[in-house]
Amino acid sequence: MRLLVLLLTCLTFSYAVVSIEPVEIGKKPGVSGELEASFETTRGNTEKDEYKGGINIQYDSNESYVTWGEFTANYAEASGVKNTNKTYAHLRYIHTYLDNKDINWETFVQSETNEFTKIQERFLLGGGLRFHLLDKAIGNAFVGTGLFYEHIDYTTSFDKKEDNARANIYLSYSKKLGKDANIAYIGYYQPRIDSFDDYIISNAAELKVHVYLKLFISLKLFYNIDSKPALGVKKEDFSQTTSLIYTF
Repeated sequence: MRLLVLLLTCLTFSYAVVSIEPVEIGKKPGVSGELEASFETTRGNTEKDEYKGGINIQYDSNESYVTWGEFTANYAEASGVKNTNKTYAHLRYIHTYLDNKDINWETFVQSETNEFTKIQERFLLGGGLRFHLLDKAIGNAFVGTGLFYEHIDYTTSFDKKEDNARANIYLSYSKKLGKDANIAYIGYYQPRIDSFDDYIISNAAELKVHVYLKLFISLKLFYNIDSKPALGVKKEDFSQTTSLIYTF
């Protein structure tokens, strides 16, 4: 109980990305979820505070659909100067297509902010189809394709508001490593449909290891490219995070 209270407290300064491991219909029937958190405080020669975590909740009908949502945020400062401040919210609904669990249609809504990429708000609304490719002996893999509407408000007056239509193509994969570990990957390619030189590429990989009861350690790597970011913002981002996960 003390650990759960600590995790809930850390959610005030939480961080994550859209779930890396593919969500499958019938895998976790009923209500389930994860709490993820980590924090770092350094004093002395280096003054640093960083707080990360996230919450994910899903409902699986065990037959025809699964719906899930998550909210995350990330805050950090070094030597009293803020260097990270962002939020992320995502809600997705996945349903079998013609009662076939290997072919699904899905729809989603997403909202995010990021002070240091000058995004006041980025709102997405879209959907598409996804297809199951591999069996469980090799690992679970899905390919998804679809479209979404994107609206962006920037924090500066130099960058105009954007309203775009983008294609959404992704690959997600997961595989168990023995009884106590799991690897997962998801990669997105999202070009503007009227200008293919304006694209977003997102990659995320995770190694999750069981520690005790419902506790896991997670190591995540992120590498993202925005071909046309806000003025003065770099096109590429790389990050790594290690955190503790509590499942329920």
